[in-house]
Amino acid sequence: MNTAAERRDTHRLYLGPEHAIRFLVKGHLFQNVRITNVSLGGCFAMVSQRDHSVFTQGTVLEQLSFEHPDFPQGHITAHVCYAIGTQSEEPMLEFLGLGIHFLTMSEASQLRLREIIG
Repeated sequence: MNTAAERRDTHRLYLGPEHAIRFLVKGHLFQNVRITNVSLGGCFAMVSQRDHSVFTQGTVLEQLSFEHPDFPQGHITAHVCYAIGTQSEEPMLEFLGLGIHFLTMSEASQLRLREIIG
């Protein structure tokens, strides 16, 4: 998922504010991270701008899991494909948007996510 066309190539499910993920980056736990949409290949998340230095392209997210009970509960390994709001001439936004690509996921989690997305 390197180009804009590839990022929009899969069906997405747009989500409400009750959807969040948790994950580890270099041993640091991030939880209750809001996601706005999800596809079989990844999701779009919003993190605090104060953490902008942690999230660069290629940052590995370990033990990523969905916090919503209807979503798969297994751990996923993922990485940041792109970050929106890190380099701008405008004043810093409150949130940093992350395009997240799933790298590894159990077959059961893949099946459950496929059911949810439709």
